[in-house]
Amino acid sequence: MTDKPLIERKLRRIEIFLKEIESAKAPDDFQAFSENIIFKRFTERNIELAIEQMIDICKHFISSLDLKEPETYSECFEILGDANVLPVETVDIFRSMAKYRNFLIHAYDGVDDSITFGIYKKRLGDFRIFIKSVREYIR
Repeated sequence: MTDKPLIERKLRRIEIFLKEIESAKAPDDFQAFSENIIFKRFTERNIELAIEQMIDICKHFISSLDLKEPETYSECFEILGDANVLPVETVDIFRSMAKYRNFLIHAYDGVDDSITFGIYKKRLGDFRIFIKSVREYIR
C-alpha cells in the first residue's frame, strides 16, 4: 500500500530544498557562479538532496505497487512512466536528473559547472513537475 503521508513529507522536502536555492543570494552569470565555490556547492547539495527524495519516492511506489525492480535509479522513473504513475513525457527529464545525481555523488571526472548552473537557472521547474505529477497520482 502506498504511504501517502510519507510521500507528501518527501515532496515537501523537495520544496524546501528548492526554496533554499531560490532564496539564496545567487550569482547572476556563469563566471560568477563557477568562481563562487560556496554557492556552487550549496546548489549542488540541495539539488542532490532533492533528487534523492525523488528517488526515494520512486522506490516507494515501485515497492508498494509491486512493480519491476529497477537496475538503476534512472530506470526507476522509466518504470513509473510505464505504470502511468508519472507522465511518460517527463520520464527522460527525471532519468537525466538521476544520472546527474550520480555525477554529484561519485564525481565522475568532476562535475561540469555549466550543467549545475543550467539546472539552477532553467531547470528547477522540473522538480515542480515531478511534485505536481506525484500529487495528482496519489489523490
